[in-house]
Amino acid sequence: MGPLLPLSGVFALQRILYKRASRALCGLFAPVCFAVVFILMTRVAVAQNADEPSGMYIPIRLPIVGTVDTQVQATILRQFDRLKGRDGRRGILVLGFDSSGENAGGGSDFGRSFELAKFLCDQRMSGIKTVAFISESLTGHGVLVALACEQIVMAPEATFGPANTNTNATGPQIDDAMRAAYKQIANYRKTVPESLALAMIDPKIDVLRVSTDQGEEFIRSDQLEETKRKRVVLGIEEIRPTPVSLSGRRARQFGIVKSLARSLPEVAESLGMPARLLDTDPSLFGDWKPLQVFLKGPIEAQNISIATSHIEKGLRDSANMVILRIDSPGGSTEQSLVFAAWLASFDASRVRTIAYVPREARGDAALIAMACDEMVVHPDAVLGGDGAAFVDERQGDAITAAWREGVAAKRSRSWSLPVAMVRPGLVVKRATKADSGFIDYFSTEELESRADQNAWTMGAEVGTGPIVLSGRRATELAIASHEVEDFEGLKRAYGIGNEVIISEPGWVDVLLNALAAPGVAWLLLLIAGAGLYIEMHTPGIGIGGFVSLVAFVIYFWSQYLNGTSGWLEVMLFLVGLFCLATELFVLPGFGIFGFGGGLLIVVSLVLASQTFVLPSNDYQIRQMQYSLVGLLGAVIGIGLLSVLFRRWLPSMPVLHRILLKSPHDGVDLLVDDHFDELIGLEGVATTRLSPAGKARIAGRLVDVMSDSGLLEPGTAVRVVEIRARRVLVRLMHQEE
Repeated sequence: MGPLLPLSGVFALQRILYKRASRALCGLFAPVCFAVVFILMTRVAVAQNADEPSGMYIPIRLPIVGTVDTQVQATILRQFDRLKGRDGRRGILVLGFDSSGENAGGGSDFGRSFELAKFLCDQRMSGIKTVAFISESLTGHGVLVALACEQIVMAPEATFGPANTNTNATGPQIDDAMRAAYKQIANYRKTVPESLALAMIDPKIDVLRVSTDQGEEFIRSDQLEETKRKRVVLGIEEIRPTPVSLSGRRARQFGIVKSLARSLPEVAESLGMPARLLDTDPSLFGDWKPLQVFLKGPIEAQNISIATSHIEKGLRDSANMVILRIDSPGGSTEQSLVFAAWLASFDASRVRTIAYVPREARGDAALIAMACDEMVVHPDAVLGGDGAAFVDERQGDAITAAWREGVAAKRSRSWSLPVAMVRPGLVVKRATKADSGFIDYFSTEELESRADQNAWTMGAEVGTGPIVLSGRRATELAIASHEVEDFEGLKRAYGIGNEVIISEPGWVDVLLNALAAPGVAWLLLLIAGAGLYIEMHTPGIGIGGFVSLVAFVIYFWSQYLNGTSGWLEVMLFLVGLFCLATELFVLPGFGIFGFGGGLLIVVSLVLASQTFVLPSNDYQIRQMQYSLVGLLGAVIGIGLLSVLFRRWLPSMPVLHRILLKSPHDGVDLLVDDHFDELIGLEGVATTRLSPAGKARIAGRLVDVMSDSGLLEPGTAVRVVEIRARRVLVRLMHQEE
């Protein structure tokens, strides 16, 4: 096939073909034209993707003993075809040296280290660019592996060498085989001059840095005279100490280190590749033990504490991959920031943290997700934006400072986009680094604080905080590593089998989650209201009162454990019930106690279903709407059930005792307005007056209300007053 067309040429050709195709009779040429355009544009897309090198990061756990070398070799070979790249382009393999273990560097075995170094210098590796990343210190024979890489990247304060950790070593600890190995690897790669490489292992070798008329070179002290005979020596510097040990800054001055970087994103930036290409794929090593932990519901101290304890227990049980399953609207920025900082403190080469968001991580819950090493999302998941917690300007400043100095510093990541997902008013734009094409996302404040701000070109605006992202958009911005439809998709993405340890809550917590679901919560209120209605129409305290009490207790208990209800809601509910009882039993009539009591009950039920009192953002407004609609649905349901109960329950064979049948006896209820005629007349209660009920007055069945407390059926009463269209009756012997 011919050379690729420029992208602008493809678009121009597309327009020409479209016009010609539209003029063609019956459109016969249109499919062919569009097929040609599609093929050309596909080739352009492939060419653009080919510009991005393939890459991988492999942490080498020091010391190199046992099977560490064979594990690294096997990992590289499994990914060999992918690393070789496309169209002859060389992939980039970054080897990171983890020196956090006990005796990490000095304990490396010479034979194992040499075998791994020879493998890296093998002809098969010619299609892969190898880079050694030294973030802290590299001593002992692990130095030999770094010498076998084509390029070395170091942190400024990191140290490289000595390979001989015993400065007094003589004789058998340093033999000719070791010297020959270091000389062989150094001469093959030429990353580090031979004399320096030998001086890292042999304290007897003195190395000089010599400036000549032909440039700068490193030689042994015994080679100085020969060098003077061949070239004009302009300056001599003796390298100390011996065995040689170099800091990152000094190695950069010597030209051994091409660039300085403190973190993997900075390494990726120096290599001109996206940082995501250097994320460790846990499935490469085959020794990961995944643990799944759930973080569900509003963020508060209780569920953060539970999640923390589950993770700590899993780590004690040898788990080294934490999959944090988040389904939360946020709720407490302080708790989220503390938890995020704790997650960011893990060593990614030892404990890998993955945030899995199947549905939502709104508000400050997004900070927890973005503090993990990687994020896996459902395509339609919601990240950031308005959440259960309201963030004002003062809190936004505090979040910025905490994230910038905490998680962003530990992860060596930019802070603008994560903070903008919570903080209102923060504008984030796409930024491109001119020399490498590296892409990041900055606010004006962050860009101005960078020492290399002039190297970045600001592009299109990503959004203004609080920014809300879908799972698809998060993947496009490289915030999320994978899009999956379900947890099985996550397992496939990381090569995880069925060995996932699920730190699930117990059966009590599972029951709690079910009861706290909005539909179940409102069903509990429906049951409680129906039970209360039955109790009001049943003599004595019966099953209706028991069912109502249990339903109300379960409702408030589940909401309390779910983090949306507290003692305030319970107290408001109890005070509301007290006011209604006062209205019914003590002060008959519909006054302030009845209205106020009903209002308090409604407020308590609504507040028990949400984490805020008054809504302050769009999310909270929607949540309050859901709460009111749910409560209204429960009230309507209670009304419908009461009609059904009155119609069918009294006539059912077994259940007729639950609800008393209305004693009409063929006599119509008094429904006219002539209540004044009843004053002074005597009658008999036909139902329980508690205090409302029915009584037969002068041969007519009348809705009445007792002025003498609870009265049982058959009690003689007298009408004493008509108040607010209610007939008040009093016990006969009290009249006497």
